[in-house]
Amino acid sequence: MVALDDSAVLDTSHQLRIGKLPPFTLSAFTASLAGVATVAVMAANGFSENGLRLGSQTAWRFAFFVFFGALVAGPLCRVTPFGLCRALGPQSRQLMWSFCAALGVYLASVIVPNTLGPQSLHHEGLTAGMMLFVAFCGVLTATMAYAATAHAGNSLGERPMRAIRGVGITYFWLTYALTGLSHISGPHRPDMFYGISLGLMIVALLVCFADRFLIKWKGQTSSV
Repeated sequence: MVALDDSAVLDTSHQLRIGKLPPFTLSAFTASLAGVATVAVMAANGFSENGLRLGSQTAWRFAFFVFFGALVAGPLCRVTPFGLCRALGPQSRQLMWSFCAALGVYLASVIVPNTLGPQSLHHEGLTAGMMLFVAFCGVLTATMAYAATAHAGNSLGERPMRAIRGVGITYFWLTYALTGLSHISGPHRPDMFYGISLGLMIVALLVCFADRFLIKWKGQTSSV
């Protein structure tokens, strides 16, 4: 859990500006992209039951790639001179909020269609299992988003907030990794995403471990 909690990536939040558009934050931009992609997939399939399922799946997978970016951005930017790091540096706190926002779109894509859609032989509506999952993920995501704020660190202490972020990050890392593993080993339809998700979660874990090792190694070197 410690290796996955990159608290150093949570420093400041700046607004983005594109042309003459009003300034916006990275998290708002990410949530907008997730929402547009989700609705577009649903609309392309005529808002059918399968279209709603594919739209929700799109939101879940979109949030995954945002999650991966939030995990590796800090470690990579500390050891590599990529130009993208200079752009992401001022947006580092927004990366965690971006994941929370994208996951919020996914949870909405689960709640809204299953609540508004009429029940049928093939559609049970919002079941108790769905409600429990949405409630748990919603509370965890909101807690992670709050723990990433400067106010939470100042009022409640950085160590408790870091622990909360670590628990949330570990939970979602395990969710994406184990989901990918179960689809690879189980009798499921071939889907490249699950192999990618498992591979990228392993890459993120290795990058975070390498970053921690370099930090400790540099600290020991400087103290000699």
